[in-house]
Amino acid sequence: MQNRIQTYKQLTDSAPILCFSVDCDLRYTYVNPFFSKVHGVSLQEALGKTIEQVIGQEGFLSNLPRYKKALEGETIEYESFFTKRDGNPHYYRAVYTPIEYDGAIQGFTGIVIDITAEKELKRLSRTDPLTNLHNRRSFESNLAHLLKSNSESQHGLIFLDIDFFKAINDQFGHSVGDRALISIGELLKKNTQIRNNAYRIGGEEFAVIFPDIEDQNTLLEAAEHIRRTIETSTIIPERQLTASIGAALFKAGDERHTLLKRVDIALYQSKDSGRNQVCFI
Repeated sequence: MQNRIQTYKQLTDSAPILCFSVDCDLRYTYVNPFFSKVHGVSLQEALGKTIEQVIGQEGFLSNLPRYKKALEGETIEYESFFTKRDGNPHYYRAVYTPIEYDGAIQGFTGIVIDITAEKELKRLSRTDPLTNLHNRRSFESNLAHLLKSNSESQHGLIFLDIDFFKAINDQFGHSVGDRALISIGELLKKNTQIRNNAYRIGGEEFAVIFPDIEDQNTLLEAAEHIRRTIETSTIIPERQLTASIGAALFKAGDERHTLLKRVDIALYQSKDSGRNQVCFI
């Protein structure tokens, strides 16, 4: 029996997993070395302290309903995150299991797996490394989701192309061109209406999805606002930048290729008509 206890202790002490136990007052009765490393608190410092004292008020309050359920005898499993004391996010998957002796709950154990690297890898796989906007992969995924949805809401899509971008690279160099792309991305992210729906889909081409948009006029107003913002902003000191924009609404029965074809045609109409304008199909 003693050997078995020693083996279990060795496992929890060496595993790169946060392990802890608390009593009914939510005071720690055990933390393993990895818990100490993540939270910057030793076993001796943690013992007798409350969860709130160790992980902070924000993380404590967000999980308090789960703690209460565990103390009521329910096993809890979930994913979440909190901001550590050093300001960095910590994503985790947690399982809380009640501790019961003689029919009474004495507290609960917690096993918390750090999935920060997993979340960061997923984020990077869907993010354009230059502009930090969503990338083409993310665009295709979200577009497919909207096309498959049975929602009766109206959606819109625009393609945005920086005018004469090759000439900018040729005249000023790719470093200036990259700076322009970054600035365009920042302008799109500052627009709270589209912040989470803006994508760099290749080169100097961007896309914005407008889920749950009211109608064609609303889409055109939003696209025109983007065009005007780019035209009036000092993106690079060396030259004024403008953008051509093509826009379209989702139609019933649309497939990916039919929707993208309409937006492409609208974009090329904008270019053929003199650029720096919005065209709708």
